[in-house]
Amino acid sequence: MIYADEAYRKLKTLIYKGKLRPGQRLVERQLATRLKISRIPLRESLARLENEGLVRTIPNSATYVEDFPPRQVLEMYSMRLLLEPEATRLATVQQPAGLVGKLRKLCGQMTKETKVGDWARLDQTDYEFHYAIVEASKHSLLLRSYENCHIQITGIRSDYNNLKHLPVNATAKDHLAIVDCIAAGDPAGAARATHEHVARALRAMETHLGIDLGTQK
Repeated sequence: MIYADEAYRKLKTLIYKGKLRPGQRLVERQLATRLKISRIPLRESLARLENEGLVRTIPNSATYVEDFPPRQVLEMYSMRLLLEPEATRLATVQQPAGLVGKLRKLCGQMTKETKVGDWARLDQTDYEFHYAIVEASKHSLLLRSYENCHIQITGIRSDYNNLKHLPVNATAKDHLAIVDCIAAGDPAGAARATHEHVARALRAMETHLGIDLGTQK
């Protein structure tokens, strides 16, 4: 039996991976069968997702997956520029055991995924890399803010455009610059490398979507 917390996580993952599409109507009966869950915990899960802005209920109508307009997708992504440099600085100060090894392993995965053009998996690995750093900051409110930005949704909404046109080793190399600063115990350098990395990705996304947020002036 799947309960509300697990159903909530499964639904959120389906939205993040595009298995529940933007604007798609969510039929309770179908979802209950798909997740093997009763209607009550399903409704609890949908209520949580609505509070987070991932689904939208129209009174006396139905519940739909939120269809974020391009500017909002870009704004969600741009929150990385505000949150991640400070998270990386704190993670470097905290230096939890195993962090550097985990990050280097993820960089290796990025190179493999770039070689075979597995953009969805590369996007997920990229998110796991940055999430590991934010989590290592030991700053609970910063982590919560990061999770509430729904950054995972931005890759699929932009068709992974910020990843597709890079040389094979470019993604891993960019991330390794951050790892090297963390390993060296250089908080300022780690924050700077993170800011530069996210700023480049944000510029690519702005170009793809034809929108300039003006955050990098």
